[in-house]
Formats: sequence, structure tokens, C-alpha cells
Amino acid sequence: MRGVNAQRAQHLGDRREAPGHQPATRKSTRPDRAGDRTGSNFIELREARKAKRGEVYRRRRFMAVSLLMLGAVALVFAVFVQTRASDTAERAVPIDPNNAGPDTVLAEAAGVSVSTPVRPASLTGLGYHPEGESLAAMEPRGKNISANVFVGLLSRGETPERIHYYVMDAAGRDGPETGAVDVGATPGTTVYAPVTGTVTAIRPDPMVQNANIVEIKPDVNPDVRLSVALVRSDGDAGVNDSVTAGKTELGTVADTAEVLDPQLSSYTADAGNHVTVSVSKTG
Repeated sequence: MRGVNAQRAQHLGDRREAPGHQPATRKSTRPDRAGDRTGSNFIELREARKAKRGEVYRRRRFMAVSLLMLGAVALVFAVFVQTRASDTAERAVPIDPNNAGPDTVLAEAAGVSVSTPVRPASLTGLGYHPEGESLAAMEPRGKNISANVFVGLLSRGETPERIHYYVMDAAGRDGPETGAVDVGATPGTTVYAPVTGTVTAIRPDPMVQNANIVEIKPDVNPDVRLSVALVRSDGDAGVNDSVTAGKTELGTVADTAEVLDPQLSSYTADAGNHVTVSVSKTG
């Protein structure tokens, strides 16, 4: 028995001393924390890159959509401006003479219908403006083409006669902005009564030599007076004569362009000669 134990001890010693023999290492069962941290960092980095790529993609898509929308808006605006320009060119004529009669009503004031004092085919422009606190505000018929583009889009009031008018700058004058209307026409154009009634006065116009102001009492409202200024009174009507709207001649348009530098010329293609019509209360 002792011999057997001695042999086992000898054999065990031989194994320990055998050349090139490496003792077996014990495999650790503890988790590799450094490796876990490296893997976790890699996943986080990958997710961050993915999120960044998504953000870049969203920004590019937003820019593309924005550019498309801007392009569409620019195209619509260009078409709109071209249409408005064409429309403005058509409206250079303040009234359609083919659809307007000789007594076409331009405005209403104090219950009085104010007819055009010149034939529609002779009209060069219509411009409303203030002319004093004593004047009644007119309610123009037709469409205001002095409004800006966007206001013009919302504007209503087109008439069968296609009347188009301007509301001109006040230029320091008091009163309602539509207290008077300049009715454009070339000098020498026949001027007709804008209302049916009786001539109450013909007096010199203080603004222009050899021009007069014709004052009429309307039949529909005797408490007001309608005046037509800048008229050469060589017509059929005198004081106390009855006149008929669109029929009775009061005279002709005076040549006032060199004396007055008419404001209407800024809105028309000519010198701006005109007669001025207004309605005032007598009381």
C-alpha cells in the first residue's frame, strides 16, 4: 500500500515538473463590464447617428416643400399681376360708351341722382375729391380703381355701364373725400345738365378766366344745389330756365390745364381738363 502511494506521488511530481507544461488557468465567471460598456456606447452612437440622419432628412424635406410652396405663390402672384395689369389697361376708359346712355347716373348725393355732364364716349376720367365741408358726400356708382391690389380684390360695385373711378388724394382740402367729382373731357366738349331742375345762378368761376359755375336746383330735392364748375356758359340754359338731365346743354368744357395743373391728369393719359360737379345744402 505504501508503495502504491509512493508511485502516485512520484507520478504527480513528474506531471508538475514536465517541461513545457503550463498550469491550467481558471476561467473567470465574473461579467466583462468593460465589454458591456463598449457595446452600450456603440449602440448609443449608432442611435445618435440615426437620429441625426433623420433630422437632416426632415430639414431637407421641409426646405423642398417650402421652395415648392414659394414657387407656387410666385407663379400665382405673377399671373395675378399680369391679370391686374391687363384689367387696368381695359379700365383706362372710365365708362363703356356702348352700354351707357347720355344720362347715365355717376353717383347719388342727398337724394339726387347725378348724371354724367358729358357724353360717355367723351369721358377721359372720373376723380372724386374733397372740396369743402358744406358739400354732401357722393355715393359713386361703379368700381373704385384707385384702391390697392388687395383691396381691389374685395371691392364690389361693377355696373352694366362699367363705370370706373378714382378717389383722389385730398391735397389739403377739407370735407368728404367724395364731396366733388372731376369729370374729365377735352376742352370744347359739350356739357349737359347732370340733373333735372331749374338754373338758379350762373356766376364767374374764380379759378379760371372766362369760365363759369352753373348752379341748379334739382326737382327731386329743392333744398340742395348742384353746381357744375369750369364751364364756358355758351349753352341753351340761362338763369331760371328749366333743364333736363343728359339733354339740356349748359356750355362747353373750359381749357384749364395750363392754369390749374389739374390733379386729374395724374390719373388719366391726357392733360386732365374737366368740369367739377358737387352738391351742397342751402340751409
